[in-house]
Amino acid sequence: MLITFYLWKEGYLEKPVLFLSSYLKRHQKLYYAKLESYRYGKVPQWVDFFLDGVIEIANEAIDTVGKITVLREKDMAKVQKLGKRASESAVRVLPRLYGQPIINVATIQKWTGFTRAGAQTVINRFIQQGILSPKDKDKKYGQSYVYKEYLDIFTGRD
Repeated sequence: MLITFYLWKEGYLEKPVLFLSSYLKRHQKLYYAKLESYRYGKVPQWVDFFLDGVIEIANEAIDTVGKITVLREKDMAKVQKLGKRASESAVRVLPRLYGQPIINVATIQKWTGFTRAGAQTVINRFIQQGILSPKDKDKKYGQSYVYKEYLDIFTGRD
Protein backbone atom coordinates (compact mmCIF):
# COMPACT_ATOMS: atom_id res chain seq x y z
CA MET A 1 0.00 0.00 0.00
CA LEU A 2 2.85 2.37 0.76
CA ILE A 3 4.30 1.78 -2.69
CA THR A 4 0.96 2.59 -4.30
CA PHE A 5 0.75 5.84 -2.35
CA TYR A 6 4.35 6.66 -3.21
CA LEU A 7 3.66 6.14 -6.94
CA TRP A 8 0.57 8.34 -6.64
CA LYS A 9 2.46 11.07 -4.75
CA GLU A 10 5.22 11.07 -7.36
CA GLY A 11 2.64 11.46 -10.14
CA TYR A 12 2.94 7.99 -11.70
CA LEU A 13 -0.67 7.19 -10.81
CA GLU A 14 -3.57 9.56 -11.36
CA LYS A 15 -5.32 8.13 -8.30
CA PRO A 16 -4.06 5.71 -5.66
CA VAL A 17 -6.03 2.73 -6.99
CA LEU A 18 -3.33 0.20 -7.83
CA PHE A 19 -3.85 -2.44 -5.17
CA LEU A 20 -1.32 -5.22 -5.38
CA SER A 21 -2.68 -7.21 -2.44
CA SER A 22 -4.60 -9.62 -4.69
CA TYR A 23 -1.45 -10.27 -6.74
CA LEU A 24 0.62 -10.84 -3.61
CA LYS A 25 -2.05 -13.17 -2.20
CA ARG A 26 -2.21 -15.18 -5.46
CA HIS A 27 1.58 -15.56 -5.46
CA GLN A 28 2.05 -15.72 -1.70
CA LYS A 29 4.82 -18.35 -1.62
CA LEU A 30 6.79 -16.59 -4.33
CA TYR A 31 6.19 -13.26 -2.58
CA TYR A 32 7.67 -14.58 0.66
CA ALA A 33 10.60 -16.10 -1.21
CA LYS A 34 11.31 -12.80 -2.98
CA LEU A 35 11.11 -10.92 0.31
CA GLU A 36 13.55 -13.35 1.85
CA SER A 37 15.96 -13.04 -1.07
CA TYR A 38 15.67 -9.24 -0.86
CA ARG A 39 17.08 -9.45 2.65
CA TYR A 40 20.17 -11.10 1.15
CA GLY A 41 20.76 -8.41 -1.47
CA LYS A 42 18.78 -9.85 -4.39
CA VAL A 43 16.99 -6.57 -5.01
CA PRO A 44 16.61 -6.91 -8.81
CA GLN A 45 14.59 -10.14 -8.39
CA TRP A 46 12.27 -8.37 -5.92
CA VAL A 47 11.86 -5.41 -8.27
CA ASP A 48 11.09 -7.75 -11.20
CA PHE A 49 8.49 -9.60 -9.13
CA PHE A 50 6.92 -6.35 -7.98
CA LEU A 51 6.80 -4.90 -11.50
CA ASP A 52 5.24 -8.11 -12.82
CA GLY A 53 2.54 -7.54 -10.21
CA VAL A 54 2.04 -3.95 -11.32
CA ILE A 55 1.64 -5.10 -14.93
CA GLU A 56 -0.80 -7.88 -14.02
CA ILE A 57 -2.95 -5.69 -11.78
CA ALA A 58 -2.92 -2.82 -14.31
CA ASN A 59 -4.06 -5.20 -17.07
CA GLU A 60 -6.84 -6.51 -14.83
CA ALA A 61 -7.91 -2.92 -14.13
CA ILE A 62 -8.00 -2.14 -17.86
CA ASP A 63 -10.14 -5.22 -18.45
CA THR A 64 -12.50 -4.23 -15.62
CA VAL A 65 -12.87 -0.69 -16.96
CA GLY A 66 -13.71 -2.11 -20.39
CA LYS A 67 -16.44 -4.31 -18.91
CA ILE A 68 -17.87 -1.41 -16.91
CA THR A 69 -17.91 0.77 -20.03
CA VAL A 70 -19.80 -1.88 -22.02
CA LEU A 71 -22.30 -2.33 -19.17
CA ARG A 72 -22.77 1.42 -18.77
CA GLU A 73 -23.48 1.86 -22.49
CA LYS A 74 -25.90 -1.08 -22.52
CA ASP A 75 -27.81 0.15 -19.47
CA MET A 76 -27.82 3.76 -20.66
CA ALA A 77 -29.40 2.57 -23.92
CA LYS A 78 -32.11 0.77 -21.89
CA VAL A 79 -32.80 3.90 -19.87
CA GLN A 80 -32.97 6.14 -22.93
CA LYS A 81 -35.71 3.92 -24.40
CA LEU A 82 -38.01 4.90 -21.53
CA GLY A 83 -40.35 7.84 -21.95
CA LYS A 84 -38.92 11.36 -21.69
CA ARG A 85 -39.66 11.98 -17.98
CA ALA A 86 -38.85 8.41 -16.97
CA SER A 87 -35.50 8.47 -18.77
CA GLU A 88 -34.63 11.86 -17.24
CA SER A 89 -35.19 10.41 -13.78
CA ALA A 90 -33.27 7.25 -14.59
CA VAL A 91 -30.32 9.18 -16.04
CA ARG A 92 -30.02 11.00 -12.71
CA VAL A 93 -29.77 7.69 -10.85
CA LEU A 94 -27.82 5.31 -13.11
CA PRO A 95 -24.39 7.01 -12.84
CA ARG A 96 -24.67 7.06 -9.05
CA LEU A 97 -25.07 3.27 -8.97
CA TYR A 98 -21.41 2.89 -9.96
CA GLY A 99 -20.38 4.44 -6.66
CA GLN A 100 -23.08 2.75 -4.61
CA PRO A 101 -24.44 -0.42 -6.28
CA ILE A 102 -26.63 -1.47 -3.35
CA ILE A 103 -29.40 1.02 -2.68
CA ASN A 104 -32.86 1.42 -1.17
CA VAL A 105 -35.72 3.86 -1.58
CA ALA A 106 -34.19 6.33 0.88
CA THR A 107 -30.98 6.39 -1.16
CA ILE A 108 -32.87 7.31 -4.33
CA GLN A 109 -34.81 9.96 -2.40
CA LYS A 110 -31.56 11.46 -1.15
CA TRP A 111 -30.00 11.47 -4.62
CA THR A 112 -33.02 12.91 -6.41
CA GLY A 113 -35.28 14.65 -3.93
CA PHE A 114 -38.17 12.44 -5.12
CA THR A 115 -40.98 11.36 -2.85
CA ARG A 116 -40.94 7.81 -1.54
CA ALA A 117 -43.39 6.77 -4.27
CA GLY A 118 -41.32 8.52 -6.96
CA ALA A 119 -38.14 6.82 -5.78
CA GLN A 120 -39.88 3.43 -5.77
CA THR A 121 -41.11 4.10 -9.31
CA VAL A 122 -37.53 4.66 -10.48
CA ILE A 123 -36.43 1.46 -8.76
CA ASN A 124 -39.31 -0.48 -10.32
CA ARG A 125 -38.31 0.77 -13.77
CA PHE A 126 -34.73 -0.33 -13.16
CA ILE A 127 -36.01 -3.76 -12.09
CA GLN A 128 -38.11 -4.02 -15.26
CA GLN A 129 -35.06 -3.06 -17.33
CA GLY A 130 -32.96 -5.74 -15.60
CA ILE A 131 -30.61 -3.17 -14.06
CA LEU A 132 -31.55 -3.66 -10.40
CA SER A 133 -32.83 -6.69 -8.56
CA PRO A 134 -34.12 -7.10 -5.00
CA LYS A 135 -31.36 -8.07 -2.59
CA ASP A 136 -33.69 -10.29 -0.55
CA LYS A 137 -36.59 -11.52 -2.67
CA ASP A 138 -38.58 -12.63 0.40
CA LYS A 139 -38.41 -9.28 2.17
CA LYS A 140 -41.59 -7.16 1.99
CA TYR A 141 -40.52 -3.89 3.64
CA GLY A 142 -37.25 -2.04 3.80
CA GLN A 143 -35.96 -3.81 0.69
CA SER A 144 -32.50 -3.13 -0.69
CA TYR A 145 -31.74 -3.42 -4.39
CA VAL A 146 -28.56 -4.56 -6.10
CA TYR A 147 -26.89 -3.57 -9.35
CA LYS A 148 -25.86 -7.21 -9.66
CA GLU A 149 -24.38 -7.20 -13.15
CA TYR A 150 -22.04 -4.39 -12.10
CA LEU A 151 -20.98 -6.17 -8.89
CA ASP A 152 -20.45 -9.40 -10.82
CA ILE A 153 -17.69 -7.69 -12.81
CA PHE A 154 -15.67 -7.44 -9.59
CA THR A 155 -16.45 -10.92 -8.32
CA GLY A 156 -15.59 -12.65 -11.59
CA ARG A 157 -19.14 -13.84 -12.27
CA ASP A 158 -19.55 -11.93 -15.49
